[in-house]
This record gives sequence, structure tokens and C-alpha cells, in this order.
Amino acid sequence: MNQPHWPAWFKPPPRLVRPDRAALDRLFAGEQPAVLSGAIEAWPALQRWTPAQFSQSFGDREVEALVDLPAHGVLYPRDQATYVRKMTFGDFAVRMTAPDQLPCYLAYSHLPAVLEDRRGDFDFAALTGDTSSTTDTRLWIGSAGTRSMLHSDLKHNLFVQVWGRKLAILVPFSESRAVYPCFDNIVNSAVDPDSLDLSRFPRFRQARVYAAVIEPGEVVFIPRGCWHHFRSLEPSISLNHWWGKALTHRDYLRLLVGLGPRHWAATARDFVLHGVLGRTAARRFFFSPPSTGRRLYDLLTARDFSRDNDPVTDQESELR
Repeated sequence: MNQPHWPAWFKPPPRLVRPDRAALDRLFAGEQPAVLSGAIEAWPALQRWTPAQFSQSFGDREVEALVDLPAHGVLYPRDQATYVRKMTFGDFAVRMTAPDQLPCYLAYSHLPAVLEDRRGDFDFAALTGDTSSTTDTRLWIGSAGTRSMLHSDLKHNLFVQVWGRKLAILVPFSESRAVYPCFDNIVNSAVDPDSLDLSRFPRFRQARVYAAVIEPGEVVFIPRGCWHHFRSLEPSISLNHWWGKALTHRDYLRLLVGLGPRHWAATARDFVLHGVLGRTAARRFFFSPPSTGRRLYDLLTARDFSRDNDPVTDQESELR
């Protein structure tokens, strides 16, 4: 796929080449996203992890894949569950590398049969310096055209591109009002970075937006709360790792207060519908966490604003 184009006011993120421990510690103590080059060149995953090699080892195992995903738009036309199909990993590998297919994804997945079997192929602790149990590593395998859409996570995140290339869009958490958080969920953005509509979202033009093509062997540091969007430019394999202190309900409540009455009204509605009444919300944004109203309900009833949204405890599809 050709090099993507983005607006001239999108800037390249800072790049650190073969950073030492001191440089990494300084980076992780701040709020600046960055791309690391040469930091994982010794990882065996960069040589061993391809769809063909995974198929040889895990091809007969059943997976739950997202297939025929929409190639455009922020929201799915239907609930995410309707895109789930069971198949063998071998069949998925054929599908993800076939030309002219709608996007398909094994996303947000522990895939323990892979990660545990290949644990020696990567080492996030050497990068983060954190060996605590409050960490989480996920594997992402998909076709060209898979998209995460612009969203914000609770914890520091290292995103590693193992095979293939992806486009990364990054916006610091301090610019949150400029990304137009969704009315029902303030960790998801209504802005589509792949198809900007600045007449609808004029503040986005004033945001600090970073864009880069991430090559195999490169690592993206995404500080906690930093808005990020990834799009696969070709079939790809990626890893990500969350760790460290999470944003708190106070951080998000300050954001909610600043967003104004329409967000307050939507939050109050969802507090009743998804909290008090317990109705299930449709999942039409890529792996949508609970609505802001439901999260406020959980804060008041269980003292846990991030229940079902902490990447360390949230569980999704597995390679069985």
C-alpha cells in the first residue's frame, strides 16, 4: 500500500533511537507520545512471527474473529457481536492475507496459546522496568484496513509493530476537548482521522496531532489518556502492553464537566438506562467500554469508575 497522506498540520511524533534506561524513564515520566526505533531489535518475535509461521503452529485452533468489518465510519452499522465468526486460525490467516477482502481482525486478544508458547520472543519488562502483576499484554492480528478509531486508554501503553505496517495518529490527553469525545462515552472520539470533517469538528484543527507510519520493529509509547488511532496499511501483527498507574475518575470527571450540557444530559440518561435499569448498551465503537453514565453508576455503587474498562481485568476473545 502506498504511503498515506495526512494534513500538513499533523506533525511527526518525537523519535528516540536505541534509548537507554535513563531516556526511557524520562519519557515514561512525561505525557509526550513518541516512537522508539532500535529498542527491540533483538526480540525473536521480529523474525518468528508471521501469519504463515503462526498457522504452522496454531493453524487448527479455533478463534473468534471479527470479519467483514466496515472500512469507513466511526461507528459500526451493527453491534460488534454480529461481526464475530468462529474459524480455525489457519482459515483466518488465509482470509487476512487475501486481496480485496473486507477488514478482518483477531483483536484485543490474549491468545494465550500464542503468548505463553512464545513468551521468550518478547520482553516488555526490559522496556518498562516494571515487573508487577498489574500489567497486560495483548496480541493484534489482522488484514489491511483494520482500524481502532480514536480513543483513550487508562494506562501507559507500548504498541509494538511486529509484522506489516500501521498508521498511528496520536493526540495528547490535554487536547481532549478538541477530539470531540462521544456523548455516550468520553473515552471514544467522534472524529474519524481517516476522513476528517473539520466543518463538524473545527476544534480538531487546533489540536496537537501526531502522525507516523509504524514499521516492523518500531514501538509507540502512548502515555495514559493519550488519544490514539491505528489503521493497518497491510496485513499485520502487533503487540501492545499496558502498565503503570491508571487515570482516575477525577481525571474523567474534570473532562466531563468541561464538555458541557449535552454531555451531561447523555451521561444522566445512560446512568439511568445502563446503571439503574441495567440495560445493555450496543457496542458499535471498536471494543466500546461501558458508557460514561454506567461508569458513574459503578463509581457510586461499587466505588469503581473503571469497572470492565481496566485492560488488566477486562477479558475478550481467546485462542482456545
